[in-house]
Amino acid sequence: MTDIEALQLAYLGNSPREYRRSAGQFFTPRWIANGMASWVIATSPRRIVDPAFGLGMLLDACKRQGYQGLRVGYENDAALVKIWKEAVADSTIELSVTDFLAVTDNTIEAAIVNPPYNRFQNRDFTPQLQLRLSELLGEVASGYTNQYAIFIYLVVSRLSHEGRAAFIVPSEFLATGYGVQVKRFLKKSGRLQHLIIFDTESRIFPEAATTACVLLFGCGISRSLKIWHLAGESDAQRFDAICKGIDETLPNASIDAASLDPAENWQGLGFPAGESDGFIPLGTFGKIQRGIATGANEFFVLSRSKAASLNLDSAALVPCIANANAVTGQLFSNQHWRSLREQDRSCFLFDGIASKLASAQAYVAKGERQNFHQRYLTSTRQPWYRLESRNVAPLLLAVFGRQGFRVILNRSDAVNLTAFHGFHPKPGYQQLVEIIWLYFQTAIAHVNYSSRQRAYGDGLKKLEPGDWSKLLVPDWRGWDADSIDLALKLAKDAMTCSEDQLGIVLQSMEALVRKNLSHHVADLPKRTVGEQLCLV
Repeated sequence: MTDIEALQLAYLGNSPREYRRSAGQFFTPRWIANGMASWVIATSPRRIVDPAFGLGMLLDACKRQGYQGLRVGYENDAALVKIWKEAVADSTIELSVTDFLAVTDNTIEAAIVNPPYNRFQNRDFTPQLQLRLSELLGEVASGYTNQYAIFIYLVVSRLSHEGRAAFIVPSEFLATGYGVQVKRFLKKSGRLQHLIIFDTESRIFPEAATTACVLLFGCGISRSLKIWHLAGESDAQRFDAICKGIDETLPNASIDAASLDPAENWQGLGFPAGESDGFIPLGTFGKIQRGIATGANEFFVLSRSKAASLNLDSAALVPCIANANAVTGQLFSNQHWRSLREQDRSCFLFDGIASKLASAQAYVAKGERQNFHQRYLTSTRQPWYRLESRNVAPLLLAVFGRQGFRVILNRSDAVNLTAFHGFHPKPGYQQLVEIIWLYFQTAIAHVNYSSRQRAYGDGLKKLEPGDWSKLLVPDWRGWDADSIDLALKLAKDAMTCSEDQLGIVLQSMEALVRKNLSHHVADLPKRTVGEQLCLV
């Protein structure tokens, strides 16, 4: 273990975690620092800047990689600087107890950066900095962004034509709404050459509930962006080779920079998207809505015993699926819901509008005494205890997943809360619900998850309603009637077969999908499913 690594561990053990999180302090592992250092020293810059010095791991890695030029660090945490000076005191580093965001403009030959990871709102920025950001972005910087994005803006905009920079940052911006602004800046700058994305099983920052990516900016304008997907430290040698420019393997993708769309999810770049012929977005067949958000589940979600103790009648109780753990299989029926009720699980939603009994109004008054009516969501409703209007969704689409995303066939009368999104078929497509459900159990469907999902830490992934809407599914409108009938039969078989038999059913469904991929509407028999549904 190097001196810097020992210093980082000691600091982690002696400083409050809450403080480190509020300051956005997450230390770079040695193997990541080594690769980033190799990238920035390759052009032999006279000066390398680390705008968020921390305990010096990145500039230390530059020296260990053979760099002998000037190393400059900025760190606004005086306590960190004091610790480093007492333990390391490397006189060859020019270290300032200064906030880099307050540094006046000057050209940067090379930068190596692990910027603070915390919310934009956690900092008070000067009017001068806000104006500078607006000039760089051509718009006001999003209040939802993260502070690390500001370091990207300020460093890359000041990078000399022959300069290089390496950043390690959380990868969430690749898929989030605020990240569109960041990606727009990256595309406009034209300097990003490599995007290295670590999978969600890897904890590059052990204390952060997010995964990470490395951005390598090169000399001049790059016409293409190379995408790499790595598994974490097990891919350390490959990461090092990429940074040194000696990797003989091909990237997952090399994308024309002009074709990059900042509005798209870049976490999925480089993953196979599957065949596009014969596939269309799921949203073609129905609407995907998020589940009911109560704003105060502890008030609205009730068990049978709790409802009985409040003397609430059936009119005040709506059957619901309160959380993801309520559904254990791929099919949810009224029998499954009754089992939850018998176990006294929370499976009712309180509807104070529907009930006319005094007991319901007494419960409302109790909620007001507990200030539930002043919560953010409840305060926007009139009256505050009114439930969002949702029909029972025949398909439940998981919001979060790790190995994949569950799609549940809902045969119950229960509405879903926000653990699931609901799929509601458009008129004429109701009979496709079971086929859609079966398709999403297949390996073919799982390929599409990776191109749309939003990755978080510990392997956790997320799909919003818009992400689900864009997932590609077979264009069943062009399938012949015999194929539709067979798909429906396979779906019914899947509902009743054993787990061993399910694999055979799924293989048959995959074979049916592949068979229809090669068909074109003009070549199909006269009676396509579109005609069968009176839609063409």
